[in-house]
Amino acid sequence: MKKVGWLCLAGLAMSASVWAADDWDKIQEKKQIVIGVRDSSPPFGFFDKSKGSVSGYDIEFAQLVAKKLNLTPVFKTVDPADRMPALKDGRVDVLFATFAKTKEREKEVEYSLGYFVSTQKIVAKKGKFHDLLQLDSMTVCVPKGTTNAKYLQDLSQKVQIKQLEDYAEVFKALSEGKCEFASGPEPTLLGNINKMANKADFEVPDVPLAAEVYAVGMRKGQKRLQQQINEALVDAEKSGEAAKIYDNWFGPKSPVPLMRTFKITQ
Repeated sequence: MKKVGWLCLAGLAMSASVWAADDWDKIQEKKQIVIGVRDSSPPFGFFDKSKGSVSGYDIEFAQLVAKKLNLTPVFKTVDPADRMPALKDGRVDVLFATFAKTKEREKEVEYSLGYFVSTQKIVAKKGKFHDLLQLDSMTVCVPKGTTNAKYLQDLSQKVQIKQLEDYAEVFKALSEGKCEFASGPEPTLLGNINKMANKADFEVPDVPLAAEVYAVGMRKGQKRLQQQINEALVDAEKSGEAAKIYDNWFGPKSPVPLMRTFKITQ
C-alpha cells in the first residue's frame, strides 16, 4: 500500500509540475500576453515617434493574434541577441521579432506557423555589389544574434563579418562610411535605407543570399500555446486580415513595396 501511495503522490506531483509549466494556463489567468518585439528593424518593428510606441508588421500581427485569443498584448523591446534569453528566462511569453526558423533554434524553442517569408540580401553603395563571388573579399556588417552571419559563412569561408548591436548601429556605420556592406532581410534593409539622409547612395541588388521564414517563438514544450497561436494565424489568413496587414506594410502604396508570395497554412 505504501508503494502505491508513493506512486500516486509522484503522479500527482508530476501532474502539478506539468500544469505549472503550461504557459497557456498562465497567460489565460492573467488575461495578457507579454510579447517580445524589435524597435530597430523597420518595417517589422520600430519606435514610432508620432505614437510614442513600437509599430510595424510584427506589432500589428501580434495585436491581431492577441485579439483573437482574447488577451491584452504587452510589448517589450528586445535586441536581436537577447531574444532567446528573454524568452527562456520568462521576461516575455512569446516573440514576434523577425525570429527566423532554424534547425538550431528549433532544438531550444517552439515555433508557430510562419507568418512572413523573407529573402536575405546585401545593401551596398550603388554599383558596388553584383555577384556572390565578391563575398570572398568583403567585410559585411550584421547585427549580433541574427541569422545573417551564418548565411554569409555558408556562402563564403573568406567573408569577414563585423557584428554590431542592432540594425540602427549597422546603418549608422553604413551612413558614416564605417561599413561598406551590410546583410539582412530585404524588407529590413529597404526600410532602414529609407530612413538614411544619404539613402540615394545605397541600393539592395537582386542577389539573394538565402530565404527564411519568420514565426512566433515560444518556450520549449508549450504545445497548447503553440496550437492556439497557430489557429489564430490560420484564421487571420482565411479572413483576409493577414493579407491586409501585409498590404499595410508592403503593398504598392507602402515605403517598401514587395509582392506577397506566401500564405499561412497548417
